[in-house]
Amino acid sequence: MHRFCITPAQVSGTTVTFTPAQAHQLRNVLRLRPGDEVRAFDGVRDRDMVVQLDAAFEGTLVGEMPNAPEPRTRLDVYPALLQRHKFEPVLQKLTEVGVSSVTPVFTARGLVRDAPDERRCVRWRAILTEAAEQCGRGRVPRLRAAQPLTEALQSAHGLKLLAYEAEHHTQLRDALAAKPATVSIFVGPEGGFTPEEIRCARDLGARVITLGPRILRTETASPVLAALVLYELGDLSWPPES
Repeated sequence: MHRFCITPAQVSGTTVTFTPAQAHQLRNVLRLRPGDEVRAFDGVRDRDMVVQLDAAFEGTLVGEMPNAPEPRTRLDVYPALLQRHKFEPVLQKLTEVGVSSVTPVFTARGLVRDAPDERRCVRWRAILTEAAEQCGRGRVPRLRAAQPLTEALQSAHGLKLLAYEAEHHTQLRDALAAKPATVSIFVGPEGGFTPEEIRCARDLGARVITLGPRILRTETASPVLAALVLYELGDLSWPPES
């Protein structure tokens, strides 16, 4: 069943009103008709709404279905800004893994120097939303404004982890031994972090960790590290009550 992300304002009693873009997708892309059912989530309820279409632009609530449980861990990700064709898949995969927020970061060796404009941010939010619709999540990760690395390290919450290819000793499992409720992870650009950035990260309380002996591409490292954090904290499994 197709899923749509809506706002609470789109629900009035048992009536759900779709946006013009959603109505276009329902009618012209998916070719759904009155009587067909779709699922909708609003980021507030912990279950999907089952909506029977009355027309392309609205439908009636006829039931509920469970959506994928959110991780207990709040996982905030700070990936280095990359070129568009590399960064957009990172956003998609991080959403599928289950992260809470994404903050693009400017780094010394990063190839992207300019902050994304509003048009780009709108596209990125759409990618996050579409990924949440596809993977069954009931929440869309928050996209925060791009920040320089130092500011990001200062504003990050919880346990701060920074992946570094020259670190050979500190393992992720050891860094997570205290089972933190909030984790912030940092991944560098092509070429990695500079030694100066590593010293700054340590001074600001980050744990510098290894992801193993093989060098991962930056667009691989972000979703891999996010998945490993949630796995180590038991957040990639169904909760016991499920």
